[in-house]
Amino acid sequence: MTERIVFPDIEKTLVDYLTAQLVAASDTAKVVTRIPDPRPPRMVRVLRNDRKLRQDIEDRESRRGPNLILDRPRVVLECTDSSGAAADLASLVRTILSAAVPGYLGTVWCDYFEDAGIETDIDPASAAPRQTIVADLVVRGKAV
Repeated sequence: MTERIVFPDIEKTLVDYLTAQLVAASDTAKVVTRIPDPRPPRMVRVLRNDRKLRQDIEDRESRRGPNLILDRPRVVLECTDSSGAAADLASLVRTILSAAVPGYLGTVWCDYFEDAGIETDIDPASAAPRQTIVADLVVRGKAV
């Protein structure tokens, strides 16, 4: 019988990890996957988006998806701050993730973190400045 590998919910993993790290840094940003009502003034929204184009071998040779025990999620981290400090929040989030890898994000081992870039735009719902980080991770699954 073949071994079954279960991959972690990367969105929940990052929400839990970033929440703990931002609290430890005395930051008031709320980390979410869905935007709550009322909308927090300072927030990081975590989304997995594997369909967002990658400019690497995975897209050139159609090598997407998990590989043996590794999952390669592409995540989008939308950093907003109604006071105009979205860039500072994005910088802090990037620093937290860069410093953690390779290592554990909570209970999930992450081998690799690559910042694929940042986009500066305006949040359509609140008209607040927003910094969107796109990042690639490599995380390990667990046998069940």
